[in-house]
Amino acid sequence: MQQEIQQERFTEEVARRLRQLFANSKLGMQIPVVERHRLEGFMQAGIYLGLNSKAELAQLMEEIHIEVFGKTIAEHKAEAPHVWVFEEIDYRQFDTPAYERSR
Repeated sequence: MQQEIQQERFTEEVARRLRQLFANSKLGMQIPVVERHRLEGFMQAGIYLGLNSKAELAQLMEEIHIEVFGKTIAEHKAEAPHVWVFEEIDYRQFDTPAYERSR
C-alpha cells in the first residue's frame, strides 16, 4: 500500500516537472541544461527505486508532450530537431566500476 502511494506521488511529480519544462519550451524559453539533467536524474532515481520503469516514464513523457504541444515527440523532433530538450544519453559505460574503467 505504501509503495503504491509513493509510486503515485512520484509519477505525479514527474508529470508536473515535465509539464513545466515542456510549457516553458513551448513559450520559447531556453531550458537550462542543469534543469534537464536534474529531471533526468530524478526520473532515473525513480527507476532505480522501482517506482516506475523506463518504459512507463517514456510513455508518461510522450503523453504530456502531446498534451502540451499537440504532437508526438517524434513529430516534434522531425519538425524542429534543434528545439528538442531531451537527448538520449547512453549510461552503459557507468555499469562498469570506475576503477575498472580507468585501467
